[in-house]
Amino acid sequence: MTDIDELLSIIENPTRRRILEYLTREPSYPLQLSKELGISQQAVMKNLALMEQTGMLMSHPEESSMGPTRTVYAPSRQFTLMIDLHDNMFTTRLISTGYADSRESSSIDADAAIARLKELDSKIDELDRERASLLDERNSVMNSLNSAIRNEQDPVRRKELYSQLDEMIKDNQKEV
Repeated sequence: MTDIDELLSIIENPTRRRILEYLTREPSYPLQLSKELGISQQAVMKNLALMEQTGMLMSHPEESSMGPTRTVYAPSRQFTLMIDLHDNMFTTRLISTGYADSRESSSIDADAAIARLKELDSKIDELDRERASLLDERNSVMNSLNSAIRNEQDPVRRKELYSQLDEMIKDNQKEV
């Protein structure tokens, strides 16, 4: 995957999102995706090819007991895409969290796995709420800063402050 714009153009399509959602559960081949999702095999193939070209998916041949070898697709990367739009802020951030090869699982029983997932989801929700609160505070500080910059009488100092602010915003846009 090359950049956020390319990623957004891929996931803006509802069919591709449905395919990705299915493939995050288990790797699959085009005919199975077509049947499970109720999408024509041609549309599935077209979307799989596009997502593989951009590096979002990987494929490998797999022997079939019911016929010829088939091509199986799976996500190739794991990431989080964040978009923030506030009064004084617009940022996009792509955070790589690993590669799909990390699908190896340790032996844990299903009940323990479900309990652990609930714990993790709860912690993620808590972090999301904390992040939202921090963004609200940031927005308030930005309002104060923008007011202070507008009220700055010295044009050189005003330009310097805007430059520092622009640099900080640019640094926030980098891929993590």
